Amino acid sequence: MIKVESLKDYVGIISNEEFINLATRIYMITDFICKDYPKHKEWYFIKQLPAITGEKRNILFVRNPENQNEIISMACLKKDEEEQKICTLYVSDKCRGLGIGTAIVEESMKWLGTTKPFITLADYKLEMFKSIINKYNWELKEIVSGLYNNRSQELCFNGMLIKDSDYTLEQQLHNRLVRALEYRKNQLK
Repeated sequence: MIKVESLKDYVGIISNEEFINLATRIYMITDFICKDYPKHKEWYFIKQLPAITGEKRNILFVRNPENQNEIISMACLKKDEEEQKICTLYVSDKCRGLGIGTAIVEESMKWLGTTKPFITLADYKLEMFKSIINKYNWELKEIVSGLYNNRSQELCFNGMLIKDSDYTLEQQLHNRLVRALEYRKNQLK
């Protein structure tokens, strides 16, 4: 059985030094994504991590059952009035295909209170996430260019980053077409 833990459960339970060590080990499995999301490290340590003491953010993680010091999966979550979002989701390359992604996504959805969490990913990662997207019938709602970098487009599932009123008419029509094509594709499955 896959054990998904919440970093919230360790607040005030372990020493500050142990907590920072654990939080850092959780972060380190995603450090490489700074090339796609240049402010990922700042966001994690300045915004996400301090906010887990409140009700609006959480960090879930999975340890390697054979080595409890090794973190093999993590998810950063945000839940407020506007969105229920999986901000970061990662499963170690060597552990994919073992059900860990499903386990952490299901725990994420449980904490967020929805089976349709808002999640974005770089277009070139679509294949990696395809099984999860299809399993839960997540819907592509928007494609945003140049959001985090100039190398990829950000695919937005189950929600939108930018409200239609912020777009030009051409961008609004493009987004509606993307949603219509996605809907049609799902109908043909």
